[in-house]
Amino acid sequence: MKSYSDLQEDLEQRRKELKSKQQKQIEDRKKKAISYRDIVAGNLEKEKKKQEKMRQQEAERKQAAAARARMKDELKRELQQERESEKN
Repeated sequence: MKSYSDLQEDLEQRRKELKSKQQKQIEDRKKKAISYRDIVAGNLEKEKKKQEKMRQQEAERKQAAAARARMKDELKRELQQERESEKN
């Protein structure tokens, strides 16, 4: 049979192990929480970039359409001027 002091030492050792285990669990949870936040922040950043790229592409499409319309109008004017010059 173990003596009282041996039992106390065992109990103290178990308390230290439990405390160490709990501390490790806390640290692991913190790391997981930080990594989750990083993932969410990364996803948000990717989504922002994607949205910005889509806005930029839409702006480029609008500019191209406007440029085509201007060219079309200019060609119409040139054709009109040629017709008028042929009549004179």
